[in-house]
Amino acid sequence: MNQLHSSQLTGQNFSNESIFNSQNLVFNQADLSETCKNVGQIFKPHALKVLKLAKNFSASMHHVQTGALSISRLEYGADVLIEPDQLEKFYLIQIPTRGYAEIEFGKDKFISYSEVASIISPDQSLRMRWRAHSPQLILKISKDDFAHHCQQHIVKSEQKNVIFNPRLDFTTQSGGYFLQLLRTMMDALKCEHHPLHHPLAFKQFESNLFNALIYGQPNNAFFKANSHHEKKLAPYFIKRAEAYIHHHLHEPLNIEVLAEQSGVSARTLFAGFKNHFGITPMAYLRELRFEQAHLELMNNEHATVTDVAFKWGFTHLGRFSQEYKRRYGELPSSTRKITQNSLFS
Repeated sequence: MNQLHSSQLTGQNFSNESIFNSQNLVFNQADLSETCKNVGQIFKPHALKVLKLAKNFSASMHHVQTGALSISRLEYGADVLIEPDQLEKFYLIQIPTRGYAEIEFGKDKFISYSEVASIISPDQSLRMRWRAHSPQLILKISKDDFAHHCQQHIVKSEQKNVIFNPRLDFTTQSGGYFLQLLRTMMDALKCEHHPLHHPLAFKQFESNLFNALIYGQPNNAFFKANSHHEKKLAPYFIKRAEAYIHHHLHEPLNIEVLAEQSGVSARTLFAGFKNHFGITPMAYLRELRFEQAHLELMNNEHATVTDVAFKWGFTHLGRFSQEYKRRYGELPSSTRKITQNSLFS
């Protein structure tokens, strides 16, 4: 994965936004059913369940509407399971400003944190597990408005509902560009005389934001120009390397081993992964290992942080802890402590 520059934005840069104030506070309460009802009125009806025993449930939400977009800040004070199924009428971009969430769509899932947001398309079946005190900045985009914009970019015979890859990575150039645009929008909303308050200026900005997604985030409609090239590169050696990584995740691996198992040179494998996934083979491996370490710390109360780190190939415990905190908003010892406390509460 591309390394973050010190100046590059992440979800953490949106932790304290002055546009979220008492005037647009939707609720700040401790009632689970009322929270579910109020959130459902802004998004859609859904099931909301507390995952772990908690002495006190709390939740808060702010909401700002502007043009075809709305932007919200939502936080739960307990670990929750959210099941909206398909969103149907809108796209949803969810950016953790602290902590993390587990996103499930169909049979796939990934961990979303300050550097990796989720972008959910209307026709994707969705389940989410949000960690307690992990506020998210949520951008809601009308499906009809987005579809109207896309019609100007798709040949009529190929028009379809755009379905995005749900993993929106801010460490990539395209993901970073989108987040810069969102930063501009947030700054404009809190400045009374900003040019974007003019309807014509905001409409043009909205188009730029949509284009950053349709031409930057992998999807089913706007990557046709590259599909033939990808099909020549991806099928046999990338899939072979990906499968080998998944089956040997706990074993010592390097680029040379993966290249040998894939039947191509290390250089070709490197280029193929960058083209297909936007990250290197070893970065792909590292992300999978962090996910496994995180899941084990949550679910295996008998394993120590050191045991888990060494099992998944992280021999430098200090660096492991730093990178873990950057991804999940807390140290691995905190995940272990919270998990153990929940078992005995």
